[in-house]
Amino acid sequence: MPHSGDGIRLRSSARTSVGQVRENNEDSVHLWPGDQFVLAVVADGMGGAAAGEEASRMAIEAIQAGMSLRNRDTYEAINGLSDDLVADRLRTSIEQANLSIMQRSIDEPDLRGMGTTVTLAFVRGIEVIIAHVGDSRAYQVDGATTRIRQITSDHSFVEALLSAGHITPEQAEDHPMRNVLYRALGQAEELDVDIYKTRLEIGDRLVLCSDGLTRHVKPDEIAQLSLSDENPSKASQKLIDLANERGGEDNVSVIIVSVERDNSNPEADMKSDFAAEDEDTLVLKDKPFSRSALQIQPDPSPAKSQDDPSQDSDPESRTSSYFSKHKMQAERVSDSDDLPPKNCPARSTVLQFPSPDRITIPADGETQPEGRPGEGDGEGHDTRAPEQ
Repeated sequence: MPHSGDGIRLRSSARTSVGQVRENNEDSVHLWPGDQFVLAVVADGMGGAAAGEEASRMAIEAIQAGMSLRNRDTYEAINGLSDDLVADRLRTSIEQANLSIMQRSIDEPDLRGMGTTVTLAFVRGIEVIIAHVGDSRAYQVDGATTRIRQITSDHSFVEALLSAGHITPEQAEDHPMRNVLYRALGQAEELDVDIYKTRLEIGDRLVLCSDGLTRHVKPDEIAQLSLSDENPSKASQKLIDLANERGGEDNVSVIIVSVERDNSNPEADMKSDFAAEDEDTLVLKDKPFSRSALQIQPDPSPAKSQDDPSQDSDPESRTSSYFSKHKMQAERVSDSDDLPPKNCPARSTVLQFPSPDRITIPADGETQPEGRPGEGDGEGHDTRAPEQ
């Protein structure tokens, strides 16, 4: 759906697919289009089929409430906020979503272990603000050179190993712990939310996606297909089709926001109106909660203790030892009540411990058959509850 303002037109599309293996879609995607901005989110739930779906749905509802997106008047109010205030709203809405998910898991024991990733992007003109937790991703695709840049950093164990130089990118792709997260919503009351600020150019694409896409589709392929059609809806469908052609082991979600010149304003010139020195993406850190906002019920089960693992000379073991110093607790969570299908890895384990220092890193297929549960697409409308 196109949205214009200040000589810039934003076109956006959101799609989600259950994939080829899963029975339920635990991903949730949503677009909130304003006259001069687009707010987009991808949330990848975890903790079992029912719990994962509920966690990602709750995250999006909390974001909508936190951003006060009730009617067109509130949309205009948000558009008038400064970038710093928008960033603060994004962060606070994710923090509130985290508390809501935690409270729900306390109130309903059957949902304990529920959690979700969130990658939330606010695009206004060529300016982008992203709030991020987990291993869903945001990419910037250069429309002139087709180069792709990952904006967000994964909050995963494998990303920590990769950033520390203990493994290569090739080893990371097939690492047995590639589904292990050290940060997600629903796992700890205090949550660090990464905030990124960056700038697009006319012709660029902003791509948000769950790890169901990046498991099967390489970054260069994401760049190529996101630019393959001027219509973001068609481009996003091509990405989902390719992931499903290659196995579709997980739910697949994609949002594409395209930045175009608004031809209705012939005087608009991106290069002159927004002339500025090239700058790297800014990364801001959040301020965690200082007091409890949860109503904790007593846990009748005895506390379980864990011994620190012995030191190992292996680099990967040394990294594991670093995490264990923070009394890490890990719990395996699967995507279904039964064992996962053969050759289908369970969705992310979440390592529950205080976040380590921030990790920084350098800067057409066959369409799904109709009727599969959890499938949906849209341009500027909700895809959390797609048609069955």
